[in-house]
Amino acid sequence: MEKDILEILEFNEIRKKLAELAPSALSKKMALELLPSSVPEVVEKSLQETEEASVLLEREITPPLGETHDILETLKKAEKGSLLSAKECMDLSNSLDTYKKMHHYFEGERHLQYPALEEISSLLVPQETLISRIHQIFDEHGEVKDQASLKLFRIRTQKETMKSRIRRAFRHILEDKDQAAYLQDAIITQRNGRYVVPVKEEYRYKFSGIVHDRSSTGQTLFMEPMVSVELNNDLAEMTAAEKQEIREILEGLTEEIKKTADVTRNNCRLATDMEFIFAKARLALAMKGVKALHSERGVLDLRKARHPLIPEDRVVPVSMTLGKTFRILIITGSNAGGKTIAIKTAGLLSLMNQSGLFIPAEEGSMLPVYDHIYAIIGDEQSIQDNLSTFSSYITQLVSFLPSAGEKDLVLLDELGSGTDPVEGAVLAQSVTEYLQMKGAPAIITSHFSEMKKLAYETRGIENAFVEFDEKTLAPTYRLIIGVAGNSNAFNICRRFGMPDVILGRAIQLKNESPLHNMEEVMERLNSQSRDMNREKEEVDKTLRQAEELKNSLESARDEFYRRKDSILEKAREEAETMKRDLRVQSEAIIKDLKKNAAAMNRNKLGDKISDIRGKIDGLNVPGKENRREKLPKDQVKKGTWVYIDTIDSEGTIASVSRNQVQVQCGLIQVKVTADHLFKAKKPKKQEKILPYARKKTMTRSVAAVHTELNVIGKTVDEAIPEVDRFLNECFMAGISPVRIIHGKGTGSLRRGVQDYLRTLNFVTEFHEADPSNGGAGVTEVYF
Repeated sequence: MEKDILEILEFNEIRKKLAELAPSALSKKMALELLPSSVPEVVEKSLQETEEASVLLEREITPPLGETHDILETLKKAEKGSLLSAKECMDLSNSLDTYKKMHHYFEGERHLQYPALEEISSLLVPQETLISRIHQIFDEHGEVKDQASLKLFRIRTQKETMKSRIRRAFRHILEDKDQAAYLQDAIITQRNGRYVVPVKEEYRYKFSGIVHDRSSTGQTLFMEPMVSVELNNDLAEMTAAEKQEIREILEGLTEEIKKTADVTRNNCRLATDMEFIFAKARLALAMKGVKALHSERGVLDLRKARHPLIPEDRVVPVSMTLGKTFRILIITGSNAGGKTIAIKTAGLLSLMNQSGLFIPAEEGSMLPVYDHIYAIIGDEQSIQDNLSTFSSYITQLVSFLPSAGEKDLVLLDELGSGTDPVEGAVLAQSVTEYLQMKGAPAIITSHFSEMKKLAYETRGIENAFVEFDEKTLAPTYRLIIGVAGNSNAFNICRRFGMPDVILGRAIQLKNESPLHNMEEVMERLNSQSRDMNREKEEVDKTLRQAEELKNSLESARDEFYRRKDSILEKAREEAETMKRDLRVQSEAIIKDLKKNAAAMNRNKLGDKISDIRGKIDGLNVPGKENRREKLPKDQVKKGTWVYIDTIDSEGTIASVSRNQVQVQCGLIQVKVTADHLFKAKKPKKQEKILPYARKKTMTRSVAAVHTELNVIGKTVDEAIPEVDRFLNECFMAGISPVRIIHGKGTGSLRRGVQDYLRTLNFVTEFHEADPSNGGAGVTEVYF
């Protein structure tokens, strides 16, 4: 796609908005360099990635993103053998941790839900060894740990021992009454890396030591006692050895980073792609955008599309089609009525779609993938080439007219303007007919009546106009397709105070024009079109309401049958249980009867027992006896809380129609006769259920979700993914509180889990459990 079209349609502003939402320097750069593609397969893949990321941001609690840095320069530095700084290593470590998180994020169920994103994450290589090595060397503040190497551990241990010996030697000096008189203060400090004490200047020759510094007033000398010189020398040697060992450790780490530089660089590229995809998703959500349907037949169908650079409270949605029954659309209407915005919207949204971005429009909007988009919008003169407005326009026009074809989109604003009106009108007609002959889709704005007439008379060319309110004498910015509009020049002149004598003469001259009747015809057509649009909106509204009612009734019906089946199944299970219990009891009675029936006739006794058993096997368990009072007829009215014996449930009467009563029982409505209504207990106070909570809890069985998670023995890095999945499942199931068992130990696992909990906005509270329930070894979490 040519660069000038990106500037003309202000695509650069979209790239800036996208860059603002990108989390890292590399993904911001990627956003600012975004270019549309003319390959349908590439566009579709990019849109699928945006769609999956949008769904994930709305559905999941935490996205697979984290802290990343531009590590490319660090890798180049390592490859040259230059020693890396602690900050560079820590930035690399944070980035590697995020790459690892991205790799594992789409495992499990997410593998099937987000296939395009999973494909990218699967290519990331979790560099466990390098991550572990960096964490072994550096602490969370970027300082080299004692455990970075065995030699460093020994050196630092010896340093601490030496410091202790130096402190003891200095304490003897400070506690010595004779030498204490020489000191300015009873403190130990450092100068040039050596331990010293502040000595009064007049006692410099009485205190045995080496001067290392002097105070600004000259009254105090910072002297190293002779007794500690050798100790300080040993300490200095150990400090030098420590620096050398740290250097060797960093050199070894740099070499490891160098060996894996290619893998790390590829991981960085993949992670940047992932961050960029989520930036596109965030832009889609911010713009309330939708994924445009792909049209292989070159159809453009924008439904209530909004220009993304106009504030939402000011933008007027436009709907337009192109490529169904006509390939050229001529937009007419008053100045400042929205013609230019309409064609800019069509062009910019096409560029966004071909860049893998969602467009601010309604669902069902459709766009093709154009090979090229050509546009001439505005009236800038070419000062450098000494060209007038018209000359500049024609120069641009002839640069692409010969190459424009069926798979391109041409946008021409005010075609033929800037020259003699007669010549401009016929030139505009000629260019339009040329584009039609080549089959090039085009949207053209114009004021010429000849262009309106051309669209009325030519198949494949259609009129449209931006609506003008005759009462307020102001444009409405709505685009009406199917009829041409007038320029409303006289109404606008009257609005701004043009003298009547001038307007009267202008109207007289217009009436003498051979095309003077066209404005009246167009006005009648516009009026009819407005009436038809109003009627269509009413019909569409009624259809939407009917569809919503139908969906509601179907949901209620499905819920009723689901509950009915559940009740019947439970009743059957209870009946079978009662039957089994009765049989056990009857067998015990029969056994006792046999035992005590020696005097009875054995044959008759056997027949009697068989008869009893047969009756038990064929027994039908009766329903539960209803002990409630019958509902009086005067209480059979809307709003009464009642009990229904047929489903053993309570609810509120929603409506009464003759002998049929509609009762709302929770999520379902039941229709029964008044004979089945009885007095109910007072209704319980119903908890308010948020719509999103109800939806989620209905889709997952709470019984299948555990309320405890045991992560004892795991590291913080191993525990966090499990905690994330556990909290996600419990939150979706509506369970609160839940318990995370991490044990006491050193407390690092507890701190790691609780630090992670603080980052989750759906967690309202968490604290250690009571001593009887685990105390500091258990964290209770509330949603």
